[in-house]
Amino acid sequence: MMPPRLVFACESLVPGNGGIARVDRMMARVMQEGGARVRPEIHVFCDRPSEVAASGVEAPHRCYGGSRLRFSLGLWRAMLRPGCVLYDAAYYAKIHRFAPLAARRPSMVFLHGIEIWERARPGSVVACRRAKLLTANSRYTRDRADRCHGGFARARVCWLGTETSEPAPQRAMPDGPPVVLVVGRMETREGYKGHRELIEAWPGVLVRQPEARLRIVGRGGQVPELVRLAAARQVAHRVEFTGFVPEGKLAECYRTATAFALPSRGEGFGLVYIEAMRHGLPVVASLHDAGGEVVEDGRTGVLADLDRPGDLAEKISGLLARPDEARRMGRAGQERWRSHFTYEAFRGRFRGVLEEFTGAGVADRENA
Repeated sequence: MMPPRLVFACESLVPGNGGIARVDRMMARVMQEGGARVRPEIHVFCDRPSEVAASGVEAPHRCYGGSRLRFSLGLWRAMLRPGCVLYDAAYYAKIHRFAPLAARRPSMVFLHGIEIWERARPGSVVACRRAKLLTANSRYTRDRADRCHGGFARARVCWLGTETSEPAPQRAMPDGPPVVLVVGRMETREGYKGHRELIEAWPGVLVRQPEARLRIVGRGGQVPELVRLAAARQVAHRVEFTGFVPEGKLAECYRTATAFALPSRGEGFGLVYIEAMRHGLPVVASLHDAGGEVVEDGRTGVLADLDRPGDLAEKISGLLARPDEARRMGRAGQERWRSHFTYEAFRGRFRGVLEEFTGAGVADRENA
């Protein structure tokens, strides 16, 4: 029996284009592997063909170079033929509402977090409610969407993973002052990832750990504001802005760090947490989002209460003051990564979701 046709509508497959692009690559990879039992047809919104060629994705695909009109028309044409449709985010699922024969083409939407919470557009919410299957990257994402809009409790949870199942090379504690690493985009319109909170906490860290460095990797429109904040808090000499670092060189940033921190209020999952855990780093996250679902407080890292003055500085300086404890947490984090967050672990979870959506697994069992 021929596997079902699956139209995959996604944002990007290019390395360096953010977390959703990374998840898109992993989903595409699972689809094109034989065990997924689907025939993928990938439609990529942002990218150009030459860019996708470098991503390693071999499944049939069409690129639209960021044109919303061409992307929508391409998906509508694709839906004229039988098959299922998977949207990689809620804001693209709106296209399904107006597609010819959409009612006869089952849809699935992958939920990442902020795009389906309080500021979700009504069209995205309606499209999700009409979908045959919803999949969320965490229980936190699912539950917060349900509190905001109702109707999202049915979403299947599929934790993410890293793009590899190979552990990072064994890491020795770096010589010199302790370095706390943060990796993530810095956009003024978002501003939820915790960069501001880290800089504001740094004077309190330096009281206890005078040599501690904060290394900020990433780019975005919020960077000038953060540079001014570091100067105003008189910690600019201990805060380093590296700018954008290509994915191929990020390993060196993790290797030379003492701990990783991203005390965010809006992470739906946090791919950077599991990448840090893969490298054996203890992680500082917050109590206010999915960080507590990925990071085990006191075992693989610490969770800060951002509403409690001084708690973030206390948690970071306490971790840096106990290097043996930090190493133990890093090893425990790597073990947790190995058990739950490798590519192989994600592949097993996502295959199960695809089988439920397309019915491929049921069909295989009936024809066995």
